[in-house]
Amino acid sequence: MEDVASDRTFRNRVRLYADDSVWPTDVSSTIELMKHQRVQRVIGLMTCSVLAGALSLARCSFAATAIADVPPKARVLLTPESIFPAEDIQARVNATPPGTTFLLKSGSHRIQSILPRSGDIFTGEPGTVLSGARLLTALIRTNSWWVATGQSQPGRRANGEGPCRNGYPRCNYPEDLFINDLPLQHVATLHDVGPGKWYFDYDGDQIYFGDDPTGKRVEVSVTPKAFSGAATNVILRSLTIEKYASPTQQAAVELGTGWIIEDCELRWNHFTGIAMGSRSIARRNRVHHNGCFGFHGAGEHILVANNEIAFNGFAGYDPFWGAGGSKWVYTSHLIVRENFSHHNRGPGLWTDINNIHTLYENNRVEDNERGGIFHEISYDATIRTNTCRRNGTGKHFPHWSTGAGIEIVSSRNVDVYGNTLEDNWQGIAGLDDHRGAGNAGPYTLTNLNVHHNVVTSHVADDGGGRSGIIDTEGTGAFSAAANNRFRKNTYSLGSKRHYFFWMGKDLDETEWRRSGQDASGMFRR
Repeated sequence: MEDVASDRTFRNRVRLYADDSVWPTDVSSTIELMKHQRVQRVIGLMTCSVLAGALSLARCSFAATAIADVPPKARVLLTPESIFPAEDIQARVNATPPGTTFLLKSGSHRIQSILPRSGDIFTGEPGTVLSGARLLTALIRTNSWWVATGQSQPGRRANGEGPCRNGYPRCNYPEDLFINDLPLQHVATLHDVGPGKWYFDYDGDQIYFGDDPTGKRVEVSVTPKAFSGAATNVILRSLTIEKYASPTQQAAVELGTGWIIEDCELRWNHFTGIAMGSRSIARRNRVHHNGCFGFHGAGEHILVANNEIAFNGFAGYDPFWGAGGSKWVYTSHLIVRENFSHHNRGPGLWTDINNIHTLYENNRVEDNERGGIFHEISYDATIRTNTCRRNGTGKHFPHWSTGAGIEIVSSRNVDVYGNTLEDNWQGIAGLDDHRGAGNAGPYTLTNLNVHHNVVTSHVADDGGGRSGIIDTEGTGAFSAAANNRFRKNTYSLGSKRHYFFWMGKDLDETEWRRSGQDASGMFRR
């Protein structure tokens, strides 16, 4: 796995001591032990005299500003501050210096919202859960409904609300109701309440639902965020974070500059599980069953690696506005590597608006409602050695580019190679829909290079299973100047005739080659 101190992308985060000789040779074995344990921070202001008895360090003192993110050989193991359920986490944080390590003990830590200080570490035990939900226990039966009274916590509806799917009129309301960890569908009127549905009467401070709660756990999400704030170089590790009432465009966990979140589980949060910031890292997390996205974010030098991103989108946001496994905007040098994104109600992995120098590699992307990997109105990207299977399950818009295993929309300088695609609604698709300009110039489909991919397409539906390019305003995307090309790809095709599209026409493989594409490609029927 990636190590912050060794990954060249993050080398500027590491502050080395000016004089390594301050670490005596007689403590080398202790330092080596610390390196292997990967202890991530040094607490606050520390003088060497604190450790004089154990490590014979009697000479120098180090300021906290010099050790915000130290190399492995200089990491020191210190006893964490234990916090038990029902304790106020923020009060404990405020009572300790920046750079403290906290161990959140096993159990449910409810209605907690934390603003860390720079360098803080928060680690959980097996069974540690941070929940943004309140238990509902005083329930009464009224007519055909069950009612919880005294619910005076209407959530804040954020600006920039998105359209909802049909049947989900309150997707933009941040509260969710859960019965035994299953979210109910939030409806707009009391008349619509029935099995699996609930209604919040905000004026009357009452919640109504139709399912019998006897012997079951009923919860309503209340708290907007678990972790956020302006601190830098914070670490979150081995925590389950669930049921936060995150408003539209916000996340249960919002990573600041240099934050790391690893080995955590994010689930049942209303909008997004994890929002990424500049130089943040998310690795080995399970991010699933969130209301809109698993991930979103913006910034530079972001790393997203080895996560499972699954079943996101339960709140019913329209996936053509935004919903699915992930959506990143305004990023530079984003790396999305070795993730498994599947069964999301939208694209699996999505970069949209002013992303540049993006790398998608070695991801597995399967069974998502819209496309697999989707790079839209952005710039330079490399998409390589990914596996995309059965994406586009919604089968939206036949004879278009939507739902492709890999889809590039109005983005220039994109290299797509070494990928394996199997039976996606569309294969590898490019679209130039002429949507203006962004930070690095016009949004245009130019210099798309699709090569050495293996595409299996046995989709029999008319208008499905195709690879190629669409231009909504003429033929510019097909010109020599545009330099969009498919070459040396291998195709395994099904029984229908047309599996390609070019210059406004559906083509078979012979016609595709005549158009100048995949002259050295391989085609099997």
